[in-house]
Amino acid sequence: MKRVASGGSLAAKAVSVGGVSYGGGGGGRKTNPDGMTTKSTSGMRKARSAITLSAMAAATSSSSSSSSSSSKQAQLASLEQQQHQTRRSSTAASRSALDDSNSFKQRLLRGVTTILRSRLLMCIFTYNALSATTTVLLSFQRAELVANRGGAGAPTASAEKDTAFLARINMASSVAVFALQASGAGALLSDYCGRYGTLALMPLVRVCGVAGLAWWHVKGSGRPPNLALFLVLDEFAKVVNFAVAKPVRESLWRGLSNEARYEAKPIVDTLANRWGGGSAAFLMSFFGAMLDLTGWGRVSEVDGTRTVLGFPPVLILCAIAAVWWTVVSLDLGNIRRRIDLELKKHQ
Repeated sequence: MKRVASGGSLAAKAVSVGGVSYGGGGGGRKTNPDGMTTKSTSGMRKARSAITLSAMAAATSSSSSSSSSSSKQAQLASLEQQQHQTRRSSTAASRSALDDSNSFKQRLLRGVTTILRSRLLMCIFTYNALSATTTVLLSFQRAELVANRGGAGAPTASAEKDTAFLARINMASSVAVFALQASGAGALLSDYCGRYGTLALMPLVRVCGVAGLAWWHVKGSGRPPNLALFLVLDEFAKVVNFAVAKPVRESLWRGLSNEARYEAKPIVDTLANRWGGGSAAFLMSFFGAMLDLTGWGRVSEVDGTRTVLGFPPVLILCAIAAVWWTVVSLDLGNIRRRIDLELKKHQ
């Protein structure tokens, strides 16, 4: 009974002191005001600390990943900058090399080299040069005939009258060229003769003109030709050149390389004409000096002109140049024909 009483007293003594209950059968376990035990509270604290540590680890990993990504972006940016600088330097170097290769000196050297290596271009150069040579040689005869067109007893014409007379002649030939080109007669004539026959047409016209002037010298016992006859023959050759032969000469460049068309052609068009004109003047001066040195030929007692075999030196030189021009035109036609056949095979 005492034990029960004491046990009851012990049970009765299970009172709340300071908000914490102590009971004899409670095993000494503490309880907080919310009814949660101390053991569960410590578990929650451990969970909170674990969550905090995981959050810190996640933050650390995210910061490290962000720093690594930023470093990778910096490396990519530096690589792109280096590549851009390399491209700029290579572009500048290529531009400087292109500028050096496109200089006037380099293009001139390439054009001359292209001409010397091609037989076709050499024939075209010779063709144009001989055309200019015959034209300049006959211009010497024209100037003499125009200056003495009034005859021996007529007063000397002034420079203004000579200029006006030649201007009217050039105007008439220009109108004839325009009429042939506008009417299509020049194209019909070139089609009738063919491309290769048209190349020889102009030299043959010049040979016929020189032959007519030679016939006049023989018939007139060494007298200079009539101005009207000379102008008809000379201007007819000019009309045939511009209305018929020149378009065919331009077609010779068809199918050639860019170096030939854009670098060699300006040299041929310019240098050949200058070469022909300069060589004509040089030949006249050299031939006259050789005749004076050797005393060959006969000097006229009337006007003091010298003739060789009954012909003036200018007519002899023009005949030689015209015959040479005809031979070159035939060779040029054959070369161009072979090139056209090769182009047809590759098409």
